[in-house]
Amino acid sequence: MFNSEYYVHNSDKAALKTLKAIPGFHQFVKAFLKIWSERQYRISNMSSCIRASENQLSKYYNMLPPICEKLGIDVPELYLQLNVTPNSFTSGETNPFIIVTSGLFETIPEELIPTVLAHECGHIACHHVLYSTMGNILLSGTSTALRSFVPYGGLATLPLEVAFFYWMRCSELSADRAAVLCDGNAEKMSEVCMRLAGYDKDINDIASMDEFLVQAEEYRDMIRGSKWDKTLEFLTLSHMSHPLMTVRALECQEWSQTEQFQSILNGTYKNEETETLAEITALDSDAEIDEVNKKAKPKFELPKFMKKTKEDSSKEDIPVEESIPSVPDEIRKYKELMDEGILTEEEFTAKKKQLLGI
Repeated sequence: MFNSEYYVHNSDKAALKTLKAIPGFHQFVKAFLKIWSERQYRISNMSSCIRASENQLSKYYNMLPPICEKLGIDVPELYLQLNVTPNSFTSGETNPFIIVTSGLFETIPEELIPTVLAHECGHIACHHVLYSTMGNILLSGTSTALRSFVPYGGLATLPLEVAFFYWMRCSELSADRAAVLCDGNAEKMSEVCMRLAGYDKDINDIASMDEFLVQAEEYRDMIRGSKWDKTLEFLTLSHMSHPLMTVRALECQEWSQTEQFQSILNGTYKNEETETLAEITALDSDAEIDEVNKKAKPKFELPKFMKKTKEDSSKEDIPVEESIPSVPDEIRKYKELMDEGILTEEEFTAKKKQLLGI
């Protein structure tokens, strides 16, 4: 069995800690737990999707038990949803469930389906499901009732939203590692990334994984070599819940070549972390929440993530998004884009209003 304490990505842990420190996060959690119903999700799934079982879509359902045994989790419910968009996701709280869309089967070969399921089971093993469910609701635009619980007005929701997006992207890297461990190598997970990047299974030509990874390395070097490119990357990623596919593929390949991966795979890894994953993901008590709120100030600057130089960066760090600009900084960058003729004045004004929450 692979213990999630061993393979969770460092960026996942750091981003979750930052998220929980954002003013308004704890009020949002309280509000969410009051009005959200896991049973309502199950009613929706049972009435609108096809539930896989030993008697229904058994070929795909039977892929789950061996994966769950490796990751040390209970077998979740699995649903097939009619949706042309290739996607899979995990939601819930006490009884997580996985949904796979019909579009995913149209996009990737059948032999990669277990890898996708292992990735989703990785989210469950890493205790992502409750927070990712909250994040999806907040970021989907259906959380109007919850926003009233966030202090300091609409401006404070921007740091919370950006922090949720950032953590959700980092959490994908941990789930990718779970899939890589279940497969025993990074080849299939990297291919999933390439397929979802555009290499549909019906394309009648050969795509090179080596070239795809070279592309990823060139992208990483480009972003690291220019502050302006890094700013443009932030503007691109700030409202995305998943890392870029090339980045994920390269992360998988590089991690699979580390001593950590090999020792986890053969059962000899010794975890030196003193803070457990369960402690990081646990919901804080009311006393802890009150203490955080006493220290929190109603400022509108987004959280700063630890910066590292290229020389100091290790493979354990996410290779992009070293810091998040403040709201004023982001407005200035959009102003520069307008001055250069890339954005119109109307587009700049609309984006400025969005950032200021007006």
